[in-house]
Amino acid sequence: MNRLPSSRCSADSTAQITQVGNRVRGLLTQIHPALERAIGPRLDHPAILDLLQRWPSPAQLRAAGEKRIATRMLKLAPRKGRDWAYEITTALDQQSVVVTGTNAAALVIPRLAAQLATLRKQRDDVAAEVERLVDAHPLQPVLTSMPGVGVRTAARLLTEVAPPDTSPPTRASPPSPEDPGHPSAASTRRDVETRC
Repeated sequence: MNRLPSSRCSADSTAQITQVGNRVRGLLTQIHPALERAIGPRLDHPAILDLLQRWPSPAQLRAAGEKRIATRMLKLAPRKGRDWAYEITTALDQQSVVVTGTNAAALVIPRLAAQLATLRKQRDDVAAEVERLVDAHPLQPVLTSMPGVGVRTAARLLTEVAPPDTSPPTRASPPSPEDPGHPSAASTRRDVETRC
């Protein structure tokens, strides 16, 4: 049976996602705080990451306009694309000053957005693989029947608590008294040695 991926892998990818997301939000806060408030909380959505890769600066978003932004976002966010496009263009109107470093940030933001999209896909792939392996594990029905134990907790139990081999332990046959490693054999030898 395939070994389950370590839960540390999942924790590491979550930490990386948080770190990259914080970098994107930090850059947006430096160049356009109102835009960060509109985009930052939604960095987990593919439509927002796609938007930042296509138009990473406030000037590019402003030039694209609400209609083009909505059209692009509707591909990945059919229910919220129009609302988010309106919120983004409204946020853009709240700041007319171009902050120093905006052009440099516009070079970094699309790369960070692409990295964030890749990390999220990797995390989702690992989660799907873990779910598949947990479902195939012989202890899955027992573990998931316990209150509060789902796929993630079951995976953690199987990787961190259960031994790598889940077959029941076999009892070793007790050593024979004639066996040189048996305690009574050693005491017999001592008795013989002391009597001689």
